[in-house]
Amino acid sequence: MLVGVFAGTKVDTKMGVDLLESKGIKTLSFPLAQNPDEQTKLQYYLKEDLENLFIEKARRAMEEGMDKIFIYCNSLSSAIDYEKISKILGLEVITPLETYKNLDQDIKNLFIIGANGISAYKIDEIVGKSRDDINTISCGNLSIVNSIEEEKSPQAIIEELNLKGLINYLENIRDERYKVDTILLGCTHFPYLKEKLEELTSLKIIDPAEDMIKRLTKGEQVGK
Repeated sequence: MLVGVFAGTKVDTKMGVDLLESKGIKTLSFPLAQNPDEQTKLQYYLKEDLENLFIEKARRAMEEGMDKIFIYCNSLSSAIDYEKISKILGLEVITPLETYKNLDQDIKNLFIIGANGISAYKIDEIVGKSRDDINTISCGNLSIVNSIEEEKSPQAIIEELNLKGLINYLENIRDERYKVDTILLGCTHFPYLKEKLEELTSLKIIDPAEDMIKRLTKGEQVGK
Protein backbone atom coordinates (compact mmCIF):
# COMPACT_ATOMS: atom_id res chain seq x y z
CA MET A 1 0.00 0.00 0.00
CA LEU A 2 1.31 3.42 -1.01
CA VAL A 3 -0.39 6.31 0.76
CA GLY A 4 -0.36 9.98 -0.23
CA VAL A 5 -0.12 12.21 2.84
CA PHE A 6 -1.76 15.59 2.22
CA ALA A 7 -1.72 18.41 4.75
CA GLY A 8 -1.57 22.16 5.11
CA THR A 9 2.16 22.79 5.57
CA LYS A 10 5.43 20.87 5.36
CA VAL A 11 5.45 20.41 9.13
CA ASP A 12 2.10 18.66 9.56
CA THR A 13 2.66 16.73 6.32
CA LYS A 14 5.92 15.39 7.79
CA MET A 15 4.11 14.57 11.02
CA GLY A 16 1.66 12.47 9.01
CA VAL A 17 4.45 10.82 7.04
CA ASP A 18 6.39 9.99 10.22
CA LEU A 19 3.24 8.56 11.82
CA LEU A 20 2.50 6.24 8.88
CA GLU A 21 6.10 5.19 8.31
CA SER A 22 6.39 4.29 12.01
CA LYS A 23 3.62 1.76 11.25
CA GLY A 24 5.46 0.37 8.22
CA ILE A 25 3.30 2.21 5.66
CA LYS A 26 4.95 3.59 2.52
CA THR A 27 4.12 7.22 1.77
CA LEU A 28 4.25 10.12 -0.65
CA SER A 29 4.28 13.66 0.75
CA PHE A 30 2.11 16.58 -0.43
CA PRO A 31 2.02 19.83 1.56
CA LEU A 32 -0.33 22.42 0.06
CA ALA A 33 1.04 25.64 1.60
CA GLN A 34 4.34 27.14 2.72
CA ASN A 35 3.19 28.22 6.18
CA PRO A 36 0.10 28.36 8.43
CA ASP A 37 -0.90 31.85 7.33
CA GLU A 38 -0.86 30.92 3.64
CA GLN A 39 -2.75 27.75 4.50
CA THR A 40 -5.46 29.72 6.31
CA LYS A 41 -5.85 32.20 3.42
CA LEU A 42 -6.29 29.33 0.97
CA GLN A 43 -8.88 27.67 3.21
CA TYR A 44 -10.83 30.86 3.90
CA TYR A 45 -10.78 32.67 0.58
CA LEU A 46 -9.62 30.34 -2.20
CA LYS A 47 -11.52 27.09 -1.64
CA GLU A 48 -11.95 26.32 -5.36
CA ASP A 49 -8.26 26.95 -6.03
CA LEU A 50 -7.36 24.76 -3.07
CA GLU A 51 -9.54 21.89 -4.29
CA ASN A 52 -8.07 22.16 -7.81
CA LEU A 53 -4.53 22.12 -6.38
CA PHE A 54 -5.40 19.08 -4.27
CA ILE A 55 -6.81 17.19 -7.26
CA GLU A 56 -3.81 18.11 -9.42
CA LYS A 57 -1.34 16.82 -6.83
CA ALA A 58 -3.44 13.71 -6.22
CA ARG A 59 -3.53 12.82 -9.90
CA ARG A 60 0.25 13.13 -10.11
CA ALA A 61 0.51 10.88 -7.06
CA MET A 62 -1.76 8.30 -8.69
CA GLU A 63 0.68 8.15 -11.60
CA GLU A 64 3.30 7.19 -9.01
CA GLY A 65 1.09 4.38 -7.72
CA MET A 66 -0.74 6.00 -4.82
CA ASP A 67 -3.47 3.70 -3.45
CA LYS A 68 -5.12 5.88 -0.79
CA ILE A 69 -5.15 9.49 0.41
CA PHE A 70 -4.47 10.35 4.05
CA ILE A 71 -5.36 13.97 4.88
CA TYR A 72 -3.39 14.63 8.06
CA CYS A 73 -4.96 18.03 8.65
CA ASN A 74 -8.29 18.92 10.23
CA SER A 75 -8.56 22.36 8.68
CA LEU A 76 -7.74 21.12 5.16
CA SER A 77 -10.30 18.33 5.57
CA SER A 78 -12.84 20.96 6.65
CA ALA A 79 -12.06 23.44 3.86
CA ILE A 80 -12.41 21.09 0.87
CA ASP A 81 -15.15 18.70 -0.21
CA TYR A 82 -13.06 15.58 0.26
CA GLU A 83 -16.02 13.27 -0.36
CA LYS A 84 -16.54 14.83 -3.81
CA ILE A 85 -12.80 14.59 -4.50
CA SER A 86 -12.82 10.93 -3.47
CA LYS A 87 -15.51 10.25 -6.09
CA ILE A 88 -13.69 12.25 -8.77
CA LEU A 89 -10.44 10.36 -8.19
CA GLY A 90 -11.95 6.98 -7.38
CA LEU A 91 -9.76 6.67 -4.27
CA GLU A 92 -10.50 6.30 -0.58
CA VAL A 93 -9.75 9.49 1.37
CA ILE A 94 -9.03 9.17 5.10
CA THR A 95 -9.49 12.31 7.23
CA PRO A 96 -9.71 13.04 10.96
CA LEU A 97 -13.31 14.19 10.59
CA GLU A 98 -14.90 10.72 10.52
CA THR A 99 -13.48 10.09 14.00
CA TYR A 100 -15.70 12.80 15.46
CA LYS A 101 -18.87 11.06 14.33
CA ASN A 102 -18.25 8.22 16.80
CA LEU A 103 -17.13 9.78 20.07
CA ASP A 104 -17.40 7.79 23.30
CA GLN A 105 -20.85 7.91 24.89
CA ASP A 106 -19.42 9.07 28.22
CA ILE A 107 -18.38 12.43 26.72
CA LYS A 108 -20.92 15.08 27.74
CA ASN A 109 -19.08 18.42 27.61
CA LEU A 110 -16.41 18.78 24.95
CA PHE A 111 -13.83 21.49 24.34
CA ILE A 112 -12.76 21.63 20.68
CA ILE A 113 -9.58 23.46 19.78
CA GLY A 114 -8.72 23.77 16.10
CA ALA A 115 -6.06 25.52 14.04
CA ASN A 116 -8.59 28.06 12.80
CA GLY A 117 -12.28 28.85 12.86
CA ILE A 118 -13.12 26.73 9.81
CA SER A 119 -11.71 23.63 11.45
CA ALA A 120 -13.33 24.27 14.85
CA TYR A 121 -16.71 25.01 13.22
CA LYS A 122 -16.63 21.88 11.05
CA ILE A 123 -15.73 19.62 13.95
CA ASP A 124 -18.43 21.22 16.10
CA GLU A 125 -20.95 20.68 13.28
CA ILE A 126 -20.00 17.00 12.91
CA VAL A 127 -20.24 16.37 16.64
CA GLY A 128 -23.61 18.15 16.82
CA LYS A 129 -25.08 16.10 13.97
CA SER A 130 -23.91 12.80 15.45
CA ARG A 131 -24.74 13.49 19.11
CA ASP A 132 -27.44 15.86 20.31
CA ASP A 133 -26.50 15.23 23.95
CA ILE A 134 -22.98 16.76 23.83
CA ASN A 135 -22.41 20.38 24.82
CA THR A 136 -19.44 21.96 23.04
CA ILE A 137 -17.11 24.91 23.47
CA SER A 138 -15.00 25.53 20.38
CA CYS A 139 -12.25 27.86 19.21
CA GLY A 140 -9.44 28.17 16.68
CA ASN A 141 -5.92 29.22 17.67
CA LEU A 142 -3.44 29.70 14.84
CA SER A 143 -0.81 31.03 17.24
CA ILE A 144 -0.30 27.49 18.59
CA VAL A 145 0.26 26.19 15.07
CA ASN A 146 2.73 28.97 14.29
CA SER A 147 4.65 28.28 17.49
CA ILE A 148 4.92 24.57 16.67
CA GLU A 149 6.07 25.41 13.15
CA GLU A 150 8.76 27.61 14.73
CA GLU A 151 9.98 24.50 16.59
CA LYS A 152 9.49 25.94 20.04
CA SER A 153 9.42 23.39 22.83
CA PRO A 154 6.04 22.21 24.14
CA GLN A 155 6.80 23.77 27.53
CA ALA A 156 7.68 27.13 25.97
CA ILE A 157 4.48 27.15 23.91
CA ILE A 158 2.35 26.34 26.94
CA GLU A 159 3.96 29.14 28.94
CA GLU A 160 4.08 31.80 26.20
CA LEU A 161 0.49 31.25 25.02
CA ASN A 162 -0.89 30.75 28.55
CA LEU A 163 -2.38 27.35 27.76
CA LYS A 164 -2.24 26.59 31.47
CA GLY A 165 -4.68 29.48 31.90
CA LEU A 166 -6.92 27.94 29.25
CA ILE A 167 -6.86 24.58 31.07
CA ASN A 168 -7.61 26.39 34.33
CA TYR A 169 -10.70 27.99 32.76
CA LEU A 170 -11.98 24.64 31.48
CA GLU A 171 -11.42 22.90 34.80
CA ASN A 172 -13.17 25.63 36.80
CA ILE A 173 -16.49 25.91 35.01
CA ARG A 174 -18.87 25.72 37.99
CA ASP A 175 -22.18 25.01 36.29
CA GLU A 176 -22.32 21.20 36.27
CA ARG A 177 -24.32 21.23 33.04
CA TYR A 178 -21.34 22.66 31.16
CA LYS A 179 -18.35 21.30 33.09
CA VAL A 180 -15.88 20.12 30.45
CA ASP A 181 -14.78 16.49 30.66
CA THR A 182 -12.87 16.13 27.36
CA ILE A 183 -10.49 18.14 25.18
CA LEU A 184 -10.47 17.36 21.47
CA LEU A 185 -7.23 18.21 19.66
CA GLY A 186 -8.77 19.40 16.40
CA CYS A 187 -5.45 20.04 14.65
CA THR A 188 -2.84 17.47 13.67
CA HIS A 189 -0.10 19.80 14.95
CA PHE A 190 -1.47 19.64 18.48
CA PRO A 191 -0.37 16.11 19.49
CA TYR A 192 3.06 17.77 19.73
CA LEU A 193 1.75 19.24 23.00
CA LYS A 194 -0.31 16.30 24.19
CA GLU A 195 2.15 14.84 26.69
CA LYS A 196 2.72 18.21 28.37
CA LEU A 197 -1.01 18.99 28.39
CA GLU A 198 -1.69 15.65 30.09
CA GLU A 199 0.70 16.73 32.86
CA LEU A 200 -1.48 19.80 33.46
CA THR A 201 -4.92 18.19 33.60
CA SER A 202 -6.90 15.06 34.31
CA LEU A 203 -9.35 15.93 31.52
CA LYS A 204 -9.53 13.32 28.78
CA ILE A 205 -7.63 14.36 25.63
CA ILE A 206 -8.63 13.02 22.20
CA ASP A 207 -6.15 12.69 19.32
CA PRO A 208 -7.86 11.21 16.20
CA ALA A 209 -4.64 9.74 14.75
CA GLU A 210 -5.11 6.23 16.17
CA ASP A 211 -8.59 5.90 14.68
CA MET A 212 -7.32 7.25 11.33
CA ILE A 213 -4.67 4.51 11.21
CA LYS A 214 -7.29 1.85 11.92
CA ARG A 215 -9.47 3.08 9.07
CA LEU A 216 -6.53 3.41 6.71
CA THR A 217 -5.23 -0.12 7.31
CA LYS A 218 -8.57 -1.94 7.54
CA GLY A 219 -8.32 -5.01 5.31
CA GLU A 220 -4.74 -4.14 4.28
CA GLN A 221 -1.43 -5.90 4.74
CA VAL A 222 0.78 -3.11 6.02
CA GLY A 223 4.16 -2.88 4.31
CA LYS A 224 2.99 -4.74 1.19
